[in-house]
Amino acid sequence: MNGGATSDFQSRWEAAFRYAAQHSPYYRELFRNQTRVPRLSDVPTVDKSVLSQRNLDFLCVPRERVIEIVTTSGTTGKPLLWMLTEADVRRLALNERISFECAGLTEPDTVLVAVAMDRCFMAGLAYWLGLRELGCAVLRVGASLPMLVLEMIERAKPTAIVAVPSFLRAIADKAREAGFDLKKGSVRKAVCIGEPVRDRALALNASGRAIETMWNARVYSTYGVTELANSLCECEAGTGGHLHDEQLHIEILDDAAQPVADGETGEIVATTFGVEGMPLIRYRTGDYAAMFRAPCACGRATPRLGPIVGRKNQKLKCKGASLFPSTLAAVLEAAEGVESFVVIARKEDELSDAIEVLVHGSASTKALRDALQAAARIAPQIRHVSFEEIEALQMPPQARKRRTFVDLR
Repeated sequence: MNGGATSDFQSRWEAAFRYAAQHSPYYRELFRNQTRVPRLSDVPTVDKSVLSQRNLDFLCVPRERVIEIVTTSGTTGKPLLWMLTEADVRRLALNERISFECAGLTEPDTVLVAVAMDRCFMAGLAYWLGLRELGCAVLRVGASLPMLVLEMIERAKPTAIVAVPSFLRAIADKAREAGFDLKKGSVRKAVCIGEPVRDRALALNASGRAIETMWNARVYSTYGVTELANSLCECEAGTGGHLHDEQLHIEILDDAAQPVADGETGEIVATTFGVEGMPLIRYRTGDYAAMFRAPCACGRATPRLGPIVGRKNQKLKCKGASLFPSTLAAVLEAAEGVESFVVIARKEDELSDAIEVLVHGSASTKALRDALQAAARIAPQIRHVSFEEIEALQMPPQARKRRTFVDLR
């Protein structure tokens, strides 16, 4: 950091510390013997298990000041209640406006939001707020009906779409069946949420390339966490999501809680600034990524967060090697003849996990096994199953997000 950036960070950190120490039951207890503002790096980290056990001890305001209650996705455990004040909702809107500006969206754009706004889901609300703040026209179509999306594209001519990558591919499949040429449609930007569209080298992965080809649209990668009420979006350069450092501070730490070098992968540990309802200090998200601090080609000087390469509690142990399910997913997404898939992990013994891959499509079992062996140095059991079996595993009852990894360990 330069001198000005260091001063700005220190003032934000001191304000965040004093607010949390005074108003949060959890942090008041943690800092009860603290007589001065500590260095951020000296503060203990907190993870989702603590948030789950003491959820409402992180609330800093009386309940009558709460105007919005959302829940986390529950991908890795019981969904958390997360509460926002009026100021938090305004902060959320500003954050999303900045993110969409990174993607080059402006007031004349019409944006189709193919993301749920119900079931206590923060993301759909956040995108709607940010696009309103930006002045864009918004089509709130939701994430369940591909044909409705196509109808709205044909009638309302949106210039951009916000959606999960797998849903964008499903829409493209329906368009092909219906004889609708998305390449000649109005959508020229696809803001992708919830699933990776880039690899570790920041190149588009198989999913990202497919969307770019199917839609003839520029693909933008994002990263967001409900508990942080914050998301990051990449710019035209496509070299990571730009950090909003007035709202969020991110550290990338190794498994010993030590900082890693620029460009190296570690766990995302975040501290929120300007949150009234439920601020967090050094929150271990469980997500693994790299940070890039060199100036961006777009001219912005803010640090950038690379694509998520995996989640801490999903790391697999296979015959002495460690890997994330995303490594296997990247191979399967790129494989010819794989229409859909699920990776299942079971405990084999204390030192190793048993991996099974369920596949629907015409792909050769041998070709898949060879590709997985080459990329990940493992040869999992592979079974070809029906589309219905895959669908039931990817979207179980009450699920808000499609999954391609099932952890039975």
